[in-house]
Amino acid sequence: MSKRGIRILEVGTASRARKIGLAPGDRILTLNGREISDELALRFYLSGENIELCVQHPDGTIECFETDLPEGMDLGIAVEEFRTRTCNNSCIFCFVDQLPPHVRPALKVKDDDYRLSFLHGNYITLTNLSGNELDRIIEQRLSPLYVSIHATDPELRTRILGRKKADDLEGKLLKLARGGIRLHAQIVLMPGINDDRHLEQTVFDLYRLYPSVQSVAIVPVGLSGHGRPSMRLFPVTPAFCRKVIRRVLPWQEEFRKRTGITFAYLADEFYIRGREEIPALGHYDEFAQIEDGVGMVRTFLDEFEPELNRRKKPPANVHGSLVTGGLFHPTLQACMERFNRRFGTHVQVYRAANRFMGRGITVAGLLAGQDIFHALRRRETGNFVIIPQEAVSRGEGLLIDDWSVPDLSERLGKPVYSSGRTVHDFFDLLFAVVSG
Repeated sequence: MSKRGIRILEVGTASRARKIGLAPGDRILTLNGREISDELALRFYLSGENIELCVQHPDGTIECFETDLPEGMDLGIAVEEFRTRTCNNSCIFCFVDQLPPHVRPALKVKDDDYRLSFLHGNYITLTNLSGNELDRIIEQRLSPLYVSIHATDPELRTRILGRKKADDLEGKLLKLARGGIRLHAQIVLMPGINDDRHLEQTVFDLYRLYPSVQSVAIVPVGLSGHGRPSMRLFPVTPAFCRKVIRRVLPWQEEFRKRTGITFAYLADEFYIRGREEIPALGHYDEFAQIEDGVGMVRTFLDEFEPELNRRKKPPANVHGSLVTGGLFHPTLQACMERFNRRFGTHVQVYRAANRFMGRGITVAGLLAGQDIFHALRRRETGNFVIIPQEAVSRGEGLLIDDWSVPDLSERLGKPVYSSGRTVHDFFDLLFAVVSG
């Protein structure tokens, strides 16, 4: 059974918390009569100037404190992280179930937590939310949220999520929309399951909730070489990608006429696999779902040329290698050929096949350290190697197979750098770190 409240880990030496008698180990139970379950709730209810905190000391005694907290002043405490709410579904395409052994441990957690959606843009299904939690989201303005929809038809969505009964998606979306919560929706598209008329129904059902639902990202299902989906799934082919593009384009044009935005966006993978031109910058509006692979390539292309034009010539001895996944390889190679011609450098671009996840996985963000090692170990890589930033976890600095960047550097026998989060960062790396 979980304990009530949240535990204080640290108290600042000159903080308001220390002055009123709070100490590490105390558990904050309520603030102005409101139960406190995590740091988000604590921050929200601390917005008032006069506060009453009730805490439970380590010996079990409960004590309440009153204090004022002028605007802009912090209580001066650090509290424990909340326990992540996990998924209660058995999705037929679940990517966690398709992970190979020895994957980075954090990736095995099937999170489905609205707090992580608000904080980090993680996608949630809404299936594990109670009425009280929906009320909390609305009261505390935990907006925007990122929601995995996949299908609005109740029977089909139930089958896709591997549930025994429907979860009242429509009612939850309506409640959040009426409560002023902004939503970004995701559809993982599976050939023969939720495409064609089902896709059209889902997109237009979501459009009826515009502007509360602000965008819809349509992404192709990913199938690794591990695990067994709960039903047969067909891989995404170039012909399927072209079919989806043709089907969705008239909807996008209609949405732009009505609202001024595209609203329903296709992941870059559809255009690259289908060998179709990536849409122009204006197509993506605010790039609301770029972390889901929607508009990443267009952003790179449109930022690359200005960066190329404004940089001075680097030292002539720049000789190194970039590595990426199969999907982005042609684009990056073409860009770096222009770079080399302009500056007289010798930067090669190598494609790494995904041996770790399965060769059907071609995105750069799922490359493992061992994939990069196998792609480069017998190659002439020059004086350095740059790997995709999106393949490296933000906090731990690990690739999907638990290799670190220093591990990879040691095995390759030369410096390895991650590329940076933007094109500007990438150029800074080439000119400042590598060239220096």
